[in-house]
Amino acid sequence: MVNTLILINSPSDLGVISTDQLKSPESKVFSFNIYGHKILEKEGIKHEIAENYLSSEERLQLFDLVTSYRDWYNNKSIFNELEFEGVNLLSLLDTHEFQSFVMPELLNFLTIKRIIEKEKPNKIIATTSFSSIIKSLVNGKKIDIKIHANDSVKILHWDRITIKYNIGRFPISFSISRSKYVKIKNFLELTICSILGLWFDFRNSKKKTILMLEINPASYAELLTHINKYDRNIIFINRRRPAIWNLHSIKILRSCNGKLINFKNLLELKDRKLIQSAISQYSDRLEKLWSNEDLFTKLFYLEGYSFWPLIKDVLINTYRKRISEYILLVIIAKKIFERVNISCILSVNEIGETEKTILDINKNKISSILLEHGYSNYVPKTSRFDISSGYSNFRDKIAVWGNTQKNYLIEYRKTDPNRILVTGSPRHDSFFKRKFTPKTNIQKTILFAPHPITEFTGQADTNLHIKFEKLVRNLCSIIKKIPNVKIVVKLHPSQVEHNNDIRELFKEIDPTIPVYLLNPIIEIIESCDVVLTISPEGFDPSTIILEALILDKPTMNIVLDGHFYEFQYVNDNAVLTLSDKSDLEKNLSDILFNQEFRNELINNGRKHVRNFLSNYGTASEHLASILDSY
Repeated sequence: MVNTLILINSPSDLGVISTDQLKSPESKVFSFNIYGHKILEKEGIKHEIAENYLSSEERLQLFDLVTSYRDWYNNKSIFNELEFEGVNLLSLLDTHEFQSFVMPELLNFLTIKRIIEKEKPNKIIATTSFSSIIKSLVNGKKIDIKIHANDSVKILHWDRITIKYNIGRFPISFSISRSKYVKIKNFLELTICSILGLWFDFRNSKKKTILMLEINPASYAELLTHINKYDRNIIFINRRRPAIWNLHSIKILRSCNGKLINFKNLLELKDRKLIQSAISQYSDRLEKLWSNEDLFTKLFYLEGYSFWPLIKDVLINTYRKRISEYILLVIIAKKIFERVNISCILSVNEIGETEKTILDINKNKISSILLEHGYSNYVPKTSRFDISSGYSNFRDKIAVWGNTQKNYLIEYRKTDPNRILVTGSPRHDSFFKRKFTPKTNIQKTILFAPHPITEFTGQADTNLHIKFEKLVRNLCSIIKKIPNVKIVVKLHPSQVEHNNDIRELFKEIDPTIPVYLLNPIIEIIESCDVVLTISPEGFDPSTIILEALILDKPTMNIVLDGHFYEFQYVNDNAVLTLSDKSDLEKNLSDILFNQEFRNELINNGRKHVRNFLSNYGTASEHLASILDSY
């Protein structure tokens, strides 16, 4: 039992909580993430890592709980009052965005609850970021609370958009607000599409049309080429990342006759009036709904406490800001279905705002296909995490890369075999067409391709971050001692905060190490001798593993959380799979210089690719023929 608990959630907390309080012998200080831990360590302030108060099993249970709330808007008939044109506006919030926000909030909630239960303090000192949690837990208890004001603001993932570019070997990224991003995106689309003739011409609307939802043209160039042979309209609806993102994407769009829809030109005067009226009407309904405090207090519950106060402000403000976007999107989707002869809808997930809206308006009337787009390796022990692939909510066809995934869906998820299309991976056809050119220089290159730590599953904590950084430093130290071996780094292309930490870490270790962000992955892999991936969580191997195997690169995967699963590539001995406690020096030496061992990995990798992927090299042609049948 201690007198005072001090809870540190960010480095800025130290600017409002006095050093005397932090160093008082009557205080016990807790850090809640790697950033708080590092600043306390730097300032020489004794503290404990708060996340240690939760077990791995408790975290998994919390993940399952948050997953159960993904469709919270279906629980009460009162939520149907937000239904517009047959679509529940509450349902359109990006599911991953919701989970990524709620998960860390509940982790902090449960962690603070465990700390209070164990320490039984007389006083708690924290900042406004923990204010709602502490007040909920301490209500009715004789504990003094001191909350210091902090300017940190909580927002959802897509409220700020990260813009990424590479200038030479230096990755540049910066964030802007969602509203500013939309304005810039609209301006660029208006300018480029008008100049280059990329707007869809509704005089061609009777021709059969493939509707592409949030699909990057650069990743599916061969598929688009084959679809174009069947004389189909190809329309892209990309609200998150523009289909005209760069010159390469624009070139692909022009070559396959891909088009975008000018939303402004699609709307008639009556549509604009309907939108304005609906925004006013449904904004009022939304405010009335939020005023029903008792409803939400009882809905969002954990261990006898309501966690509604934790998520209330962010959720309410998000819907307030986006309600007009959602209404516009619903009307746009409805108009597209009315005016265009859509034969099939293709998407790579079903959890985003664009995909949800289009699929909800469609209501399975027109065939839709969910295209597997990552190295899915689900086995029964990892099945709770397959929600990220969207299989559970999708009701139409699922296009998978091979029989491994098909068998999993049939045997474990009881999916109707008639819904599963074994197409192979269209995005990797180009990998099979590359001509291998042997390297002539004696210098060896190791490609570091670390998967960033995310908050999605709730398993990540300060200890995992520490382990990650320690591993990277250790690997770089070992490699530095080996003559004629250099490192290049490829960051994962996701909008994850840890990516910035990884970039800064390599800059600190050696600023001469090239760190790539958007460079074509196929070219980077081809230029190296070994691919080294880091999987913070064992259930989530990176797609770059498969890409390295396709290109005959010996590959090492280091798993940090100690969870090793019987994925097919593991059973095929196609990848050198290790833990951070393995003899890394010996294994690096073997994978770099032991030609017999390298050849064994390469041969096993080839066998794995042919077992795991169907229609390897011809998946685009295969999928295009399926799309033509609709």
